[in-house]
Amino acid sequence: MRSMIQNHPVATHFLLSVLIASLVVIVAILQMVLNPAAAASMANFFNTVYGGHGYINLLTLLQAVPSDWTLLNIVIFAAAPTIAAILLAKAGLVGGLKRLFSRLKPVGPDGELGRSLALYTGLIAAYFAGLFIFDWVAGPGVNAYPRLGSFGLPVVLGAIVGLFLDEGGTLEELGWRGFAWPALLDAMKSPLGAALTLGLLHWAWHLPREVITLLGGASLPAFLIGQLVFLMLTIALAIVAGFCVNMTGGSVLPAIMVHGGTNVWSKAMGEYVSPSFGILDLRTLLVILAALIILAFARRRLGHRPR
Repeated sequence: MRSMIQNHPVATHFLLSVLIASLVVIVAILQMVLNPAAAASMANFFNTVYGGHGYINLLTLLQAVPSDWTLLNIVIFAAAPTIAAILLAKAGLVGGLKRLFSRLKPVGPDGELGRSLALYTGLIAAYFAGLFIFDWVAGPGVNAYPRLGSFGLPVVLGAIVGLFLDEGGTLEELGWRGFAWPALLDAMKSPLGAALTLGLLHWAWHLPREVITLLGGASLPAFLIGQLVFLMLTIALAIVAGFCVNMTGGSVLPAIMVHGGTNVWSKAMGEYVSPSFGILDLRTLLVILAALIILAFARRRLGHRPR
């Protein structure tokens, strides 16, 4: 058993992440069945946050958890990939715990300061360009920034803080890009193939969460279209985040920023953007365009330089 786990760290990490996420979903469903008020409290939380010109992130969740412990399910679900990574790294996989946590530094264990600074500069510029595009697409006379702050400096500060407050980016990425990504790079000849694989795994890990969506009465055609779009997003996100991590020599920080920043686009500004782009929302379209630009310049290597 131990030999199989050591020989297949990515598969083991994925299965353990799915197990943790599935247990959380089972607990959430039981809470709703045994206590219908639990379902209502979730809806009330979302209405309260968005009604108060906020958006769902790690800060709003942790502020609400003491008064509603059912919201802790969201936090644990998001942290499942990182919890799995810590458990497996503690067992000695993929370099161990020290190597895993070293990836939280701005410059990774195999990185160079100059190359990393160039990456972070471009990343911040792209993030704010995305915020501007959302505001521009929202149309004249529409302020798309109220969930980030009032005009001017508060919006800028809110946007920067938001990069690191998203429960998805902050809680997931040590698992995906800190543990699974370097293991895939070591196992596969093509970094692009590794990104496509991780994008598929990232999408599949979310499926237990969708059980609640289906139980809530979502139509099957709309559900399937939504899953197709989400798969396109996770694959494009894997290409962008993988490239950024490679450019910093293995730091998870740019992946947190990419994941969290694109979620800020959709969570804080998405409701103000009414035009559609076929079946694609604006965030997915922008991430796909970023992935295509990276592929055009970095090609299959995605900035990866073998140790």
